Amino acid sequence: MTSLANRRSAILLFSLPDSLHSHRTRLVIKEKEISAELHEVDINNISEEIKFISPYDDFPTLVDRELVLQNSRVIIEYLDERFPHPPLLPVDPVARAKFRLALDRIEHQWYPEFNKAYQNGKLEDSFVDKIKSYFIEIIPLINDSFFMSEDFGLVDCSLAPLLWRIKSLGVDMAENKQTIDNYSERIFSRESFQASLTETEQDM
Repeated sequence: MTSLANRRSAILLFSLPDSLHSHRTRLVIKEKEISAELHEVDINNISEEIKFISPYDDFPTLVDRELVLQNSRVIIEYLDERFPHPPLLPVDPVARAKFRLALDRIEHQWYPEFNKAYQNGKLEDSFVDKIKSYFIEIIPLINDSFFMSEDFGLVDCSLAPLLWRIKSLGVDMAENKQTIDNYSERIFSRESFQASLTETEQDM
């Protein structure tokens, strides 16, 4: 890798190959067609140069000139404002607030529970029951297109990594299977989603 100190004119993203937070950040970058250098980080072999940028091994980490961001929620909202087209949050303040509530729940409840329940290539049965109940709640919001919208947005970007992993693990969504499969396919068929996958995620 060329010295990062000489590359601050470019947007750099350092992400893990199999992280929910890293995956959604890469998806936002690809959806917005942002010219960024994506660097995959081996958490067990982090260079001193990357440690200087992210001293607490907190990934994803985004570098935009002199700005360094390490929280995926902060990163994706920053990118949505920095590169406004296409917009991934609604313009309407009420809808925007509802999106942010959904994002908050996904990152503080769904993501941590998945990471805790995913062990040795399998999900604990208790989480399977939980994720089914979670999706029952949002079925009316994803039935026809994307989350609360005809347009792809940040909530879809955040649900996508979870849906990809659930699909790879063969989780049966029972009576909601068709709706969730259709919604998932609308996401997975996007060029941006396919481009966001690491080799590790492709092999899931």
